[in-house]
Amino acid sequence: MATTEEKEPLFEPIAVPKRNFEIVEASIRKAIYNGTLAPGQKLPNEFELAQQFNVGRSAVREALKVLELAGLLVVRRGYNGGTFVAPPSFEEANEATTLSFQPGNMQPQQLLDACLTIEPRAAELAAVHASELELSDLSELLQQLEQGAYLPARYLTAVADVHLSIAEMAHNAVFKLAVQAMRTPLIQELNRFIGDQSLRQTVNRDLKMIGQAILNREEHQAGELMRHHLQHLADWLLVES
Repeated sequence: MATTEEKEPLFEPIAVPKRNFEIVEASIRKAIYNGTLAPGQKLPNEFELAQQFNVGRSAVREALKVLELAGLLVVRRGYNGGTFVAPPSFEEANEATTLSFQPGNMQPQQLLDACLTIEPRAAELAAVHASELELSDLSELLQQLEQGAYLPARYLTAVADVHLSIAEMAHNAVFKLAVQAMRTPLIQELNRFIGDQSLRQTVNRDLKMIGQAILNREEHQAGELMRHHLQHLADWLLVES
């Protein structure tokens, strides 16, 4: 009977787990910096990484999210998707931009001004340039948004993912870079108010309408709806700040 050849693991298991996600994050970061993981290389899935590191999947998931926010990894959705090592140029630019967008370096008004400058145009371009696969992924994200409405942590991530997905669909690398850099500050600002049901209802309604305009290829409408959505967020963030 033929036996399947086992692949050699990329990482050593952690013998005595302590702050597991930090150890996993540091190990993957080191592998990227020393070239063990090359730009564009696909990482094993969460289950395989958890086995290699001898940790739970939640630790792997948190480590991958930290590295994604740092610009060292990129997540691609859909067919042949997964988690990949970011190209060097993207990594360097994103790391510098993300550092400049840390919450301590800005006021809510500055964050909103940047969003209002970039995201309405990104929504317009998304309505023009998005592929059918990207539109399908957007519909799925909007469904996840509704499903996570009663789980604050998941809900905030879903909101940020919809914004980032729209920027990606614009097929403009600068827009994507800027929105990705603003992702964490936006989540932290919204976290102060996410317990308010009326805010969640407003955000859900806004993003659903924006998504529908993009799906219908309504360029002008998508931009206007995004502008109104960001103004609704401004009404909350600036009044309460």
